[in-house]
Amino acid sequence: MESSGTITRQIALKVLIEVNRDGKYANISLKDNLRAFNLTDRDAAFVAQLVYGTLERQLTLDHFLNKFTSMKKANPWIINILRLGAYQILYLDRVPDSAAVNEAVNLCKKHGLFALSGFVNGVLRNIVRSKESLRLPDKSLTRVENMSLVYSFPIWLTEKWIKEYGELTAEHIMRPPQAEDVLSIRANTLKIEPETLAEKLSMRGVQAEKGLYIREALRLKYPGDIEEDPLYKNGYFTIQGESSMLVAYTVAPRPWQTVLDACSSPGGKAIHMAELMGNKGKVYAWDVHEHRVDLVRANAKRMGADSVIPEVMDASRHSPELDEYFDCVLIDAPCSGLGVAHKKPDIKLKVTPHGLEELVRLQERILDSCSRYVKPNGVLVYSTCTINKDENQNMISNFLAEHKEFYREDIAPYLPASLMSAAADGMIQLIPYLHGIDGFFIARLRKRV
Repeated sequence: MESSGTITRQIALKVLIEVNRDGKYANISLKDNLRAFNLTDRDAAFVAQLVYGTLERQLTLDHFLNKFTSMKKANPWIINILRLGAYQILYLDRVPDSAAVNEAVNLCKKHGLFALSGFVNGVLRNIVRSKESLRLPDKSLTRVENMSLVYSFPIWLTEKWIKEYGELTAEHIMRPPQAEDVLSIRANTLKIEPETLAEKLSMRGVQAEKGLYIREALRLKYPGDIEEDPLYKNGYFTIQGESSMLVAYTVAPRPWQTVLDACSSPGGKAIHMAELMGNKGKVYAWDVHEHRVDLVRANAKRMGADSVIPEVMDASRHSPELDEYFDCVLIDAPCSGLGVAHKKPDIKLKVTPHGLEELVRLQERILDSCSRYVKPNGVLVYSTCTINKDENQNMISNFLAEHKEFYREDIAPYLPASLMSAAADGMIQLIPYLHGIDGFFIARLRKRV
């Protein structure tokens, strides 16, 4: 019978393969694989730590491993076995080096790679012997190269952020948040008050603390598979970061208004706006894919948000019949997602300069199209969960230069008092290390009468 240590590492390895070779999202792959095994909470947490820790440090691990072997030529299974082993040796003090090496060898044998088990054993033992010399910063590297490796971000992205923000802010962007890693949820105020929800969760053994900024927000410690909780299934809360919650407050919709969430799936912001409106009015929730609209529909039904109207629509294609139809339009644009890379580290492994350029073109089309749907004196809010100026500040500046009918409106009154100082020119850029929540950009615009 296999030990729990071997099983946990097998699951972690399978997720790493699905992410790095097959292109799956880490959070989805991890959730699916954990649900396939009946693990204890402790073992499930260890798998998550192995997966996210290895992905978070992957560029740095590859740098160190390349000192002992050519990672480009290795079998994908061997590459990820080495990464998993090196992560434990270099970053997990509670795992003995011998256990990390032995379990890596066991993984080779488990997957029929007997002939390469000696190779893996040798590389990882070299890592163990060289542990003290595998330190950063490395005097032989440039400042930028060291920054890239210390925080495990691509060097081109490190250079981009230094150019856009300066070295100090770039380092703040790359540095992990100071706040403890927790799961943020939003209480459904149509059904329950946050304080009551916190009490009910506590009775179930889930530690719930107040959010940092938002009244409806709760921060959960060690919640397990919270989507299986009856309180979740019955729509008393949804999983949502506080940065994302700030977006609905910035839109500030009022009861009986007609509102558009142009890029809505999975529907968290649309449902939040419906709650702020007391479920009175209409919130149209668009997505280009039917299955994602089904997800919005299911979430709205679970939360009792009857005023949310999910529709299959392509926000990048203009529909003239909707011109000046909406009181408020929210464009939570498809983006690079780098503001949440601390939670989803596979994002920084997949991003490319070409991919960023394509996203910017898509964002421009959506902004141009959906801005036409705003009524005179109506509100247009643009948001992303990234930190790149081309997708954020530059996007708004370029849009306003071509659309004189819009102007920036002071965003500070719509923000918590502790974040007002971070706002400027109708916009706010949130940085995880500085603000303790996900990296988000929000801009509030008003259409002239």
